[in-house]
Amino acid sequence: MIDASEGAGKLNAGRARSMDLITSALFELLTDRPFAQVTITDICKKAGVARKTFYRNFSSKTSIVERLVDQVFFEFMQKYDFTTSGARKIYLYWFEYILCTREFSAIFFDPDLYIFIINKIREFVEIELNESFHDAVAFDPLLREYYLNFAAAGIASIMREWMKNDCQTPAKTMATLTAKLISGFVL
Repeated sequence: MIDASEGAGKLNAGRARSMDLITSALFELLTDRPFAQVTITDICKKAGVARKTFYRNFSSKTSIVERLVDQVFFEFMQKYDFTTSGARKIYLYWFEYILCTREFSAIFFDPDLYIFIINKIREFVEIELNESFHDAVAFDPLLREYYLNFAAAGIASIMREWMKNDCQTPAKTMATLTAKLISGFVL
């Protein structure tokens, strides 16, 4: 996973603004059409930036999504210590974040981005597993990949369904459910 702090100090205000404009433009465009149908030209036009500005800041459309997700995970990693926070508190943060920013809806409902978000969640689950479960629980290394993939897809599926139902169930309830379901599969 990319450390969002890396390079953060190197960003000048103009570059940071351009990156924010491009990120916002992509997510606005995703409200009207699928990720696969959004072009770099569309993003630049919506953001009001030149194509060279886009490529100075991003290598692809996917790198925009990666930036947003990495920022969220970086903020999260700064806020919580996996060894002391507990799974429920960690999942609560995720659900509350979704309530505060609907940008994630586009990620979870676009088929191309859904796979991407599952892979990003998998990175996070792997960190969580290494820092909290691995030393505390006898976890069979041969089953590790199965667990990581299952947990990531499960978490993404729960969040997607919750958003599909307009986040009606309280975030605390969803965090408790997710923690129970995922912890039930640690071997």
